[in-house]
Amino acid sequence: MTAAQATTERPAPQPANPPAAPAEAAANLAADINGRMDAIEGARLFGWVWDRNRPLERLQIKVLIAGRQVLSTVADKPRVDLRRNGVGDGAHAFEVELPEFVLHHADQLSIIATSPSTGQEVALRMPSQDERAAEAAMNTPLGRVLDQLDVLIAAQRRSQIIQREAAEALRMTAEQVEKMSSNEEGIGAAVELVRASQAELTRRVSDIEVFLMRFDRTLADFEERIRDLTHTADRPMRRAVTLLGALSLVAAASSIAALLVLVGRMGV
Repeated sequence: MTAAQATTERPAPQPANPPAAPAEAAANLAADINGRMDAIEGARLFGWVWDRNRPLERLQIKVLIAGRQVLSTVADKPRVDLRRNGVGDGAHAFEVELPEFVLHHADQLSIIATSPSTGQEVALRMPSQDERAAEAAMNTPLGRVLDQLDVLIAAQRRSQIIQREAAEALRMTAEQVEKMSSNEEGIGAAVELVRASQAELTRRVSDIEVFLMRFDRTLADFEERIRDLTHTADRPMRRAVTLLGALSLVAAASSIAALLVLVGRMGV
């Protein structure tokens, strides 16, 4: 190789490091742990904790007295209030049966939550008396509103079933009428079948109207409760209001559409 060639040749560029795989990136993501001790009732300790960056992961719980570990468990118990508040799938609660000697040293009690993925630890705090009183005052009416939302969702599903049954009855009636009317002898039977079907459809439409009337009364009752809770509402209350509005729109739209279809087919 000549000197000129040596000076002009350069080493080939090295390929850039490939981006980290999604699983590796998730493993390297720092934990975002959020939770607390809820209460000690009798000899049982209640609380919840989760990692926002790993919502499906269950965190380890260590119970310490004066810095010495005495118990451990996993925060994997389901709670409806956690699910309603957007805490993952809701299965992030824990319960621990405390020995008597721990209860005698409750002032030295501490709870540590540990992420299995990162090893990061966070001490869980106990809410103050004022915080617990405020939450109790809020959770009672809010829980009733959310329970009623569950009832409304079930009622809406029932309304959809009624509408589907009515549409299926129309389809079957149309098929039977078409077969009967293919010959002159079947025309009279087809007319009677249409009359019977109209009576059945009228009953189903009445069922839908009754559902809508009850739905409207429930919504009116909700409006009063929501006005009382609006100023003290947290994220769960905003979620309840959003669900309520969406549910009412879906109920109205689906019922109106079903009625239009029924009226149109009956007219035919």
